[in-house]
Amino acid sequence: MHRRIRLAAFASAVAFLAGGAAPARAQDSEVVSLLRDLVRVNTSNPPGNEAMVAELLRPRLQALGFQVEIVPTPAAGKAHLIARLPATAPTEQPLLLAGHADVVGVERPLWTVDPFAGVIRGDRLYGRGAMDFKGGLAAFTVAAMRLAREGVPRNRDLILLAEADEEGGAYGTTWLAENHWSKIDAGISINEGGWIFEDGDGGARLMGITTIDKSSLSVTFRTRGTSTHSSRPLPDSALRRLVRALNRVEHYDVAPRITPTARAYLRAWAKVSTGRTARRLRAITTTRRAGVRRRLADRLQRGRFGELYDGLVRNIFVPTIVGGGFRANVLPGTAEATVNMRMLPGQEPRPLIRELRRAVDDPSVEITPIVSGDATVEETLDAYDVRARQAPSAVDTDLFRTLVREGRRQWPGVEVTPALFEAGTDAAPWRGRGIPVYGVYPYPISHADLMAMHGNDERVPIEGLEQGTDMLTRVLREAVGTP
Repeated sequence: MHRRIRLAAFASAVAFLAGGAAPARAQDSEVVSLLRDLVRVNTSNPPGNEAMVAELLRPRLQALGFQVEIVPTPAAGKAHLIARLPATAPTEQPLLLAGHADVVGVERPLWTVDPFAGVIRGDRLYGRGAMDFKGGLAAFTVAAMRLAREGVPRNRDLILLAEADEEGGAYGTTWLAENHWSKIDAGISINEGGWIFEDGDGGARLMGITTIDKSSLSVTFRTRGTSTHSSRPLPDSALRRLVRALNRVEHYDVAPRITPTARAYLRAWAKVSTGRTARRLRAITTTRRAGVRRRLADRLQRGRFGELYDGLVRNIFVPTIVGGGFRANVLPGTAEATVNMRMLPGQEPRPLIRELRRAVDDPSVEITPIVSGDATVEETLDAYDVRARQAPSAVDTDLFRTLVREGRRQWPGVEVTPALFEAGTDAAPWRGRGIPVYGVYPYPISHADLMAMHGNDERVPIEGLEQGTDMLTRVLREAVGTP
């Protein structure tokens, strides 16, 4: 009998090592179970199909007293979920918990697990959106559901918003705010944003609470040339022009600029770093010499977390899609590429597009902003000009102080700081109306986890997800409960 048990255990271990997946957990926590359900709903955008997530969440929230409305958009299958837990004695404006339900697509052959199965491997849950942002949506939802179950007096409504089109599209939060503002009018908000980084011992070393984001605008590079037989390559080849333009973009040295929010964030990074990295982070926040700042930025970029530091201090130009050609033996007459621009706070797009044209240095390369919906190019650029004037959310609010306190309580010793988010979020409609928005990815992650975001084998640490949900529960209890 004992020998059979040992053999069975050995066989299980071999199967685990061969298959790369952990044995099934005896019982998932509520937030892990919900995240697995969310991951299994494929909301890759396009097309999104976020209404499926809304229908998944509706009965769970209604059973706890939430007033649930699913707001359809003009696109079939694309909808926003708005779930309101009413105040028992309202004296304050609502608190908005906002997270997006759509995800980016996948390159399935490059994943080692099914990206839409919610696979648990070791101490992490894998799947598209596990980190961005279904993990956060699961944590927000479970924390809100806990508050409803507790039945404590509440001095403000709690609104849970599961959004559509955050990953690109015409019917995201800007559309929602323009068409249904009364349903989401809030006094303060928690959104996706700041990173919490693991310390290697089950805790966290740095917690960023984002108060402002970079903005994202993509442009199209289009080139034309003579189409002919591939045996006779010509200097005006469309693909050759495009490759040359992209190469110049890749090697263009964008001057770094330190915004006040980035300065605070980098100083916090210096406190949790060591050696040359810590010295360089301190120096880049204090130097007034442009040449020194550029050298420091370049050196930081080459180190660990270098891509993050670079995003905090520079406008970014990065090619993401390239297309051209239709036969191996034909030089195509046209070619094009998408270049994504990530703009620092305060940066208007028109000067940056002019800078991009100077970097390319080829008037035959047509550079055109990409618009969504029926907006014109000028209307799109004007809207980005308005967004560039948004100020960071204030840090002298009760909600920000509560996030700081509960972050330190959850992860003793963690450095907590206001932060700039090096990517973009869907919080602009609220910040644009003067509503403070604080961004947080509510789980400690590693550098490898960060790099898998929008990449292959995206995942989230299970223990961190559970810790973050506990932290958020306390934050909501304090922010919504009656003193």
